[in-house]
Amino acid sequence: MPVPTLPAVIDLSLVAVALGSLLILRLAHGALPWGHLMIAVGPDGRPMRPRVKWHLWSISRGEPPRLAAIGGLASLALGCAAVAAVGPHLVQSVFQPVISVSTTLMVFVIAVSTILIPLGLIILVRAILDMTARRSSMLGLVVGMRRDQGVFGRSYRIAVQAGDRAMAKRLWAESFRVDRATFERLSPGDRVSIEYSARLRYVYRLVMPEPLKKAVG
Repeated sequence: MPVPTLPAVIDLSLVAVALGSLLILRLAHGALPWGHLMIAVGPDGRPMRPRVKWHLWSISRGEPPRLAAIGGLASLALGCAAVAAVGPHLVQSVFQPVISVSTTLMVFVIAVSTILIPLGLIILVRAILDMTARRSSMLGLVVGMRRDQGVFGRSYRIAVQAGDRAMAKRLWAESFRVDRATFERLSPGDRVSIEYSARLRYVYRLVMPEPLKKAVG
């Protein structure tokens, strides 16, 4: 079986790290700097201004654990494959110098792989822990809603604060990513019940307020 030439190895490694980077970017589901934010109004008619960490660029937050595990495993495998393919040639280039462009590309592949491998491993471990752990639940108030233009389309998030309005100034609100249909049915001030994964904060089930459920039905 013929051994691939150095340019072929570099090309395949670049494709591998590019696919791995796209997977990580998809799992990040990052939002761009612009968007629309809606917040709840307190009993005095003033905005509540809750303390919320929106986690716009958190890796795999809000993704289904099984999908995150597949993405993390694929990213980890692609990064390791790229290192295994380019690593020996890069070491050899130290003793037998090759074209500078090829050396630069190999260093680039190794550098990107050192990011893909640990990120893929972290995503995989968190997803496995979520798949094996019990689901968490929360009953609280929707104190904020955020709609952003993401890299792979729009993203919709709600901030839910456990407890009641009187506790709003003392507690942080949890951010959850939801689909568009759920986002459009909710409004700031609604009380909801959420069942979610402990680490990735993926929403398995969201119970709408009774008036809204009757209106939808």
